[in-house]
Formats: sequence, C-alpha cells, structure tokens
Amino acid sequence: LAVTLLEKDGKETTFDSLLEDWATVDRGDLSGLFSQGNLSLKITDLSGRLQVNSLGESGEVGTGAREIFTRLLLSGEFAVEGETVAKGIVDSLVDWLDADDRESDAGAENSYYQSLSPGYSCKNGPVQFVEELLLVKGVTPALLFGFEGKKALSQFITVYGHDGKVNLNTADKELLQAINPLVTKDLASGMDEFRRDKANKDLLANATWYLNIPSWPGDVVFDQRFATTASTYFSLEATGVLDTLKRKIVTVVRRAQQGKVTELIRKVE
Repeated sequence: LAVTLLEKDGKETTFDSLLEDWATVDRGDLSGLFSQGNLSLKITDLSGRLQVNSLGESGEVGTGAREIFTRLLLSGEFAVEGETVAKGIVDSLVDWLDADDRESDAGAENSYYQSLSPGYSCKNGPVQFVEELLLVKGVTPALLFGFEGKKALSQFITVYGHDGKVNLNTADKELLQAINPLVTKDLASGMDEFRRDKANKDLLANATWYLNIPSWPGDVVFDQRFATTASTYFSLEATGVLDTLKRKIVTVVRRAQQGKVTELIRKVE
C-alpha cells in the first residue's frame, strides 16, 4: 500500500510536501480492510533530513554540509556540550568518511580507534546505517537517540544521498534553522505553517516558496545548492496486530523518475 502511494505520487507530481497522500497515511483508518486485527502505515521522507555522507564530499557541498551539521549540533536541542565538542564530532565524522588517514584538527583516524578496547578500524567510507555513528569519536547514545528532554539526532539525519540537498517542504524546523542561521524560530514556524496550508500547495513546487510568506525578510534566502522540493528516499513502516501478535516491517526505498520504487533494505521485528 505504501509503495503504491509513492509510485502514484511520483507519476503525478514533481515535488513532495507534507500535504501529499503518502505523508498523511498514518492518520488514515485501515481497519475496514480486515475482519480482525489492525494495520497501520507510516511513511517518512528521508530526503527532508541532513545527509551525513555529504559531509565527506569535497568542495562546496562538503563544506556547506559540515557548516549545517555544526549549527544543528549547537542548536541547543541535542546532548552536545559546547562548540569544542561539536567541532570534534564533525571532524571525527569527516575522518570516518574520507578515504585518507590524515587526521583532522579535532578528528580521529585509525591510531585513535585501534587504541580502544576493543579496537577497530576507521571506516574511511560512507556510513551505511545511522547506528554506525556510535562508532565515531564523540557520538554518544544520548546524542544519537536523545536523553532527558534532548532530541535524538537520528531523527534529523539520513545515510541516504550525498548531494547535500534537503527538501524544504518536509524538513524539521530545527534543520531549516541550521541550513540558514538567519532563520529564527519564528521564521521557521512561519514556514511550517505556510507549507501545511492546502491553499499554498502549488507554490511548494519551487524551492523559493518561502518568499511568498507575508512579511518574510527579503534578505533571508536559502542557498539553492542545499535546497530542493523533490524527494528520493523514504522510510516505510507497516505494523500489523492480531490479538496478542504483532509484527512490524520497516523498509527504506528509493523512488526514481516516473515513480519507480526500489526497496533498499528491509527489517522485520
């Protein structure tokens, strides 16, 4: 059902927003499909998150992604103790991603990881699963999964994609502020309200739609190198319940042109 929604949407539109059918499927009632039990579906747009692998890219993409990630860490929403710790995490993540053994100023390479007990090697390649970040120097469970009122970094990042682009139509407000430091909490809230209004749906096709918000400051613009309105990667979560039995299937899919959906991973709980 979830794949069909994404395929249909991909054939009919060229952009994605929180107003699409796939984005609201978790609020639908599917009980009529079965005489017993229940099924719930949830589709999450992973293209509305920061691509951690883009931090290892060279040139403007990598530089910009590292700046965005640093601002996100320092937003006060996460379990990060100050700028020094944030810089260490960013440098260590870059060292984890890049192919060389040159250690960044506050980063870590093989010499650090092999000195641990038990020791292991620096990945020197792209991150494949979000949980893998726990192997990176400075990344703690409290940071990645949240702790005592602090948010989970895992909900703002994705291992899929590497071009650095984030869908402004579906990104969390905290990430919108990190992409452009001139975006205040009030401006981010205004963007969220605007993009959830059905009357504005057609305007969301263009990545500069926020300029249509009344009283939006004309000098506050998003760098188009890191902004998009089209999504490629989605997480699908289907949960079935029958009496005392429960099974959940979580998959990640990639949607190509013309809506073709390809499953990348599948996990059954």
